[in-house]
Amino acid sequence: MFEGQARCATCHVPPLFTEPGWALHKPEEIGIDDFQADRSPDKQYRTTALRGLFTRQKGGFYHDGRFPTLEAVVNHYDEHLKLKLTPEQKRELIEYLKSL
Repeated sequence: MFEGQARCATCHVPPLFTEPGWALHKPEEIGIDDFQADRSPDKQYRTTALRGLFTRQKGGFYHDGRFPTLEAVVNHYDEHLKLKLTPEQKRELIEYLKSL
């Protein structure tokens, strides 16, 4: 799922689960506003490493903590990227993310 239909590995490349090099994305690429990006010199978002996601559970997920759960992040990308994930695929992906 991670490397297949969900396409997570496109940006979150194993084994580090982030993008090699200068990993930046424009807000419209990831389907969010530019509020946080506008605070950076290059006006873009850095690809967040996915290892240790459990450390962000209290503060929220995503670049600025805007999503309270991993389910909310998965639902966001499912909608924005038109992935058409089933509820079971979403659950499997969330469990995988928790294991990183």
